[in-house]
Amino acid sequence: MHPPPSLTRHAPLNALLAAALEAADPAQAIQRHVRRDGHVLRVNGQSYDLSQCDEICLIAVGKAAAPMAGAALALFGDRVSRAVIVTKYGHLAGHVWPANMPRDFTLIEAAHPVPDENSARAGEAVCAALAGCSPRALVTACVSGGASALLIAPHAGISLNTLRAINDALLRSGADIREMNAVRARLDRLKGGGLARMAAPAQVVGLILSDVIGDPLDVIASGLTNDPRAHNTLVANNAQACEAAATAARAMGFDTAIVTTGLRGEARERGQEIAQELLALRARNPATPLCRIYGGEPTVTVRGDGKGGRNQELALAAALTLAEARETAGLLAVASLGTDGSDGPTDAAGAYATPDTLARAGALGLDAQDYLARNDSYHFFEPLGDLIVTGPTGTNVADIVIALSHPI
Repeated sequence: MHPPPSLTRHAPLNALLAAALEAADPAQAIQRHVRRDGHVLRVNGQSYDLSQCDEICLIAVGKAAAPMAGAALALFGDRVSRAVIVTKYGHLAGHVWPANMPRDFTLIEAAHPVPDENSARAGEAVCAALAGCSPRALVTACVSGGASALLIAPHAGISLNTLRAINDALLRSGADIREMNAVRARLDRLKGGGLARMAAPAQVVGLILSDVIGDPLDVIASGLTNDPRAHNTLVANNAQACEAAATAARAMGFDTAIVTTGLRGEARERGQEIAQELLALRARNPATPLCRIYGGEPTVTVRGDGKGGRNQELALAAALTLAEARETAGLLAVASLGTDGSDGPTDAAGAYATPDTLARAGALGLDAQDYLARNDSYHFFEPLGDLIVTGPTGTNVADIVIALSHPI
């Protein structure tokens, strides 16, 4: 992560974001929950005798598909007979695959958040890989956020264009992920537990990286493995990332609290509230280093024609409130980050907000209220150098918002 020059004084903030991302590393998450002892695979108390498996099929779907698949392949060695890995465009950069790749290996990059032709091709590839699985087969499904758009297998009579239109309407509606995925699951053969049912009579192990508040299996990736046939294990979530950031903050000497891991609702409203809480804390404790952490996934109701995402919109609303600070000596800042490295249809993961954000924007002729009204947070923060640009992080556990106050 490379903070803009104007915010290098906020090194603690960037260190806390990095700690959160490290805690959500997909490969390490799988290693914490899955191990292999000779021919026995152990997954959170459940054991599988690999010597009794005629074939092992690996399906990895989502923004964290590549590192999750890499960790699974390392566990299985050369036992995997076929694999389908589906991830978002650009999320394979720098990934190194193990030498023991199966001969039947399909790697597809597709679109997010609105599916494209490759999303449909990915659905066909997964359906083909699961066809004809025997009772002695083991299907391991590595599932992470983003899979709802990256992998589609619509029911008969539903076209790709129809799915695209529905997805676009949902994204603009302000609906939260539960509401969106409830709709998506009813349109698709693989979602709503369809992947597990399609694999029958094979054994199915689901390794789940959650990007949804509360970690509901029927919502994460639209419930691909949400079926009694599957043994599902949650390997990482937003709460773990927040706790890692909190631990790092306490080690730095901050009075720290995780306010919530259930942040939801309109991003602009949450941004204003978080900034107000920070200013109030600062007023009551001016000499105390303070850190407040929020996890979850707010939403944006799109009314304008601008470019941005929920984290950038939250930060812009926070900046409007922080501009009211009477005293700005020392560190006072809010950062909002999408842990996957992409916030909405942009190349930014989020943005920073400080008390001087509006003054610097005003010097460039930028009206913050106008940009917020047009949902154009990206073009507000870009000329300020205040976007958080990480590139694809290889993980996806929803959003992290960190608010800091330090007197020096």
